[in-house]
Amino acid sequence: MVEVFKSHGKLMITGEYFVLHGAKSLLLPTKFFQDMTVSRLNEEALVLWESYDQNNNKWFSAEFNLPNLAIRGNETKEKIFLKKILDFVAKKKPKLFENNSGINIKTRMDFNRNWGLGSSAILINNLSNYFGLDSFEVSENVTNSSGADIASTKISKPIIFSVNDKKPCYKEVNFNPPFSKNLLFVFLNKKQSSAEEVEKFKKIRIEDDEIRSISKITNQILKCKKIDDFNCLIEKHESIISNKIKKETVKNLLFKDFNGSVKSLGAWGGDFVLACGQNNLKNYFKKKGFDISYSFNEMIK
Repeated sequence: MVEVFKSHGKLMITGEYFVLHGAKSLLLPTKFFQDMTVSRLNEEALVLWESYDQNNNKWFSAEFNLPNLAIRGNETKEKIFLKKILDFVAKKKPKLFENNSGINIKTRMDFNRNWGLGSSAILINNLSNYFGLDSFEVSENVTNSSGADIASTKISKPIIFSVNDKKPCYKEVNFNPPFSKNLLFVFLNKKQSSAEEVEKFKKIRIEDDEIRSISKITNQILKCKKIDDFNCLIEKHESIISNKIKKETVKNLLFKDFNGSVKSLGAWGGDFVLACGQNNLKNYFKKKGFDISYSFNEMIK
């Protein structure tokens, strides 16, 4: 018997690092997803893991002995992360791996694995669904995430997310602005480690008025109907984050001559940005050397 699980990616439109301190964040689900199949291995007592990319090429594999979940062969950061998840599963369900019945887990992305899109949260959500665990609890114990990416992956609809009393709070919202045809998601040709950036940000002091400002912008963006107002809100949001983390905005760094706004999404410095402008957006970014881009309708579920 083969069991199949599927979760969609996410893009964090507002909030970024401030969500760790209680600010409201707008997250949108992507049409891109990762699925996971699980089947039984009757002959060997191990967890056999295989990961495939969007072209169905295997890019990663790992084996874990049962019942102790020891890594077979050399250790890599990917294997160590998976073992951390499996160890937590075993802690929550001690008898799960004791019958020496092995399992084969195969994952497949339908997008480039360098894009980000909350791929760790997708993985945790799929595994949690298979093992019958709360994905928020799993994420809290194996990552430094706020839980926003887990909430988006679970709901797979636009959400407003915040952390209140150390607990994730989220609600489904509608976000399809009348100027959506003027929005473009552009890949910056490199991946940025969210985990590393989160650790850096945790050391920065955040003021209450800054948290309120980000939350206010999130609420205003959700209700925004005019493109000029949207651009102003994006630029204000970028300025707040830029001043706090002492990094130039992506527009100042790469797109100073762009007629519109450009906003970093998630960890600054890589992955996708959101551009908002009037005409020939894709052509502008292609001329700058950024060939991978998607319209709102192409990207957002």
